[in-house]
Amino acid sequence: MAEEIELKLSMAPAQLEKLRRHPFVRMIAQGRAKRRRLVGTYFDTEELLLRDRRMALRLRETGGQRLQTLKISPDSYAALAAERGGAAYRTRDAELAGIQHLIEHESATESDRPDPLLVADETLRAFLLDERLAERLEPVFSTDIDRRTLLLRMADAEIELALDLGEIRADSRSEAISEAELELKSGPPARLYELALLLSEELAFRLEPRSKAARGYDLFAAAAPAASKAAKPELRTSMSAAEAFDLLARGCLEQMRANESAVLAGADPEGVHQLRVAVRRLRALVSLMRSIMAPDAVAFLKEELRWLQQSLGPARDWDVFLLETLTPLARRLPAEPSLGRLDKAAAAACTQAYGTARAALCDVRYSRLLLRLALWLEDGGWRREGSDAVGRPVAALAASLLDKRAKALRKSARRSKGRGEAELHEVRIAAKKLRYAVEFFRGLYGAKAVKRLLQRLVALQDTLGTLNDAVVGHRLIEELETAGGADRKRRLEPRAAGLVIGWQAARIEADLGRFAEAWRAYRAAKPFWTR
Repeated sequence: MAEEIELKLSMAPAQLEKLRRHPFVRMIAQGRAKRRRLVGTYFDTEELLLRDRRMALRLRETGGQRLQTLKISPDSYAALAAERGGAAYRTRDAELAGIQHLIEHESATESDRPDPLLVADETLRAFLLDERLAERLEPVFSTDIDRRTLLLRMADAEIELALDLGEIRADSRSEAISEAELELKSGPPARLYELALLLSEELAFRLEPRSKAARGYDLFAAAAPAASKAAKPELRTSMSAAEAFDLLARGCLEQMRANESAVLAGADPEGVHQLRVAVRRLRALVSLMRSIMAPDAVAFLKEELRWLQQSLGPARDWDVFLLETLTPLARRLPAEPSLGRLDKAAAAACTQAYGTARAALCDVRYSRLLLRLALWLEDGGWRREGSDAVGRPVAALAASLLDKRAKALRKSARRSKGRGEAELHEVRIAAKKLRYAVEFFRGLYGAKAVKRLLQRLVALQDTLGTLNDAVVGHRLIEELETAGGADRKRRLEPRAAGLVIGWQAARIEADLGRFAEAWRAYRAAKPFWTR
C-alpha cells in the first residue's frame, strides 16, 4: 500500500495555464510534462457501503492500461483493522488545511469489474470478501480528465504537479473539474504549503476540501452538502501546552473546512452558522493562548480571522432575522401585508450577504489564511521563542486560563447591573468565551462537572440571546431603510418595523426575567478546575 498526500487547488482554466507557465514551476521542474486522458468509473453497492466506510473503488483507463484503485482514509483503515484484530497502519500526520491524506492500493487488471482478490492488503481484502462485494458492486459515477503532470523538486521534497481539466458524471448530472493537484512524493508536507503559498502571490485559487470521489458521491446523491459541528477535542493531561494548541487549532480548521461546501452551496443556513462558530472558536483559542504564541502569528490570525468573521456575519444575521423573528411573527399575523414586503426585502438582502460569504471563501486571501496556519502547525512557527509556558503541562495552564475567563465574566456581570444593552452584551460575550475555554479543556476534567457548568453557561447565554437578536434586527431594518434611498423607505412601512420591535421587546422581557435565575445557577456551580 502507498500513501497519497496532496493539496488540491481549484482554479479557472486560464489560471491552470498560467500555473503551467509559472517561472518558479519551470525553474524547479524535473523533465518535461506528460499528458494523459484518464477515464474512470467508481463502483459501490446499492446502499453505498464503501462511501460510508470512507473508501473509494475505481477502475481507470489510461494509455491502454486498466488500473484498479482502492482508497481509504487512515482513520477508517484504523477502525477497520481494530474491528478485525489487524495490525495498526502507521501513517504520517498530514490532516491539515486542505491536505488530503489517503491510503491507496493499486493494481493492473484486465476485467471491466473490480476484483477484491487483487487487493493485496489482508484487512481490506477480507472486508471486501466478507461483504460479498464482487457481485454487489455497480457503477455509481464516472470521471473523464485531461491531465498534465510534471515532477517538481523543491528543497528536500519531490512534488508531482497535476493539472486536471474534465468533468464528473453521475446519471444525467455533471460537474466540471478545473484544478491543480500538488502530490507529495517524498519529503515533509510543509513543502506543499510553502509551494502553494508562493503560487498564491500570482494565482487565484481555492483550496478544494473534497476529493473527486467525494464530489462524485455528492453528485450521485443529488444532495446539498451538509453542515458539520465541531468534534470534541481529546486533550490528555500528559500533553504540553504546545501539543494542546496544535490539537485544538487543528480541530477548528477541520470544522472550517468541513463547512465550506455547505456555505458555497447556500442551501442550508446551518452551514454558514457552523463555519462562523469554527472561526469564533479559533479566534477564542488565539486570544486564550496568545501568551505562548509568536506575536506575528497572533497579529496575522487576529486580522485575518476578523476579516473572515465580518465576511460571514451578515449572512448569518439575515438568516437569524428571517428564521427566528420574521417567520414566527408572520405565523402569528398571517394577514399582515407589511410583513410580507419586509420578508421579501430581507430575503433579497440575505441572498446578497451569501454572495459576500461565498466570495470570501473563494478569495485567495482565505486560502492563504489556511495555508499559513497549517504551515505554522507543521513546523512549529506559531510558538513564542524562549517561552517556558510552551512546554508546561497543559493541565496547569488550563486551570489558570479558565480562572481568568471566569473572573472576566464576573467582572462584566457586576458592570451590567442597572445598565443597558451594551453592558449585557459584554456579559454574553464573556460567557461565550468561558464556554469555549471549557469546551477546549473538557477532556482534562471530570465529565459530570464539565457538563453541569456548560449547561448553565448555555442557559445564561440563551437569556441574553434575544437581546442580541433584537439589537441586530434593529440594525438590519435600518440597513434596508437606507439601502435603496427614498423609494425603499416608502416600501418598508413603519408598521412592519413596529411589529418586529414589539415582538422582540416581548421576548426580551421574558428572557431577561430569567437572567437573574440563570446567573444564580451559574454561580452555584463550583469551578471544577480549582478542585
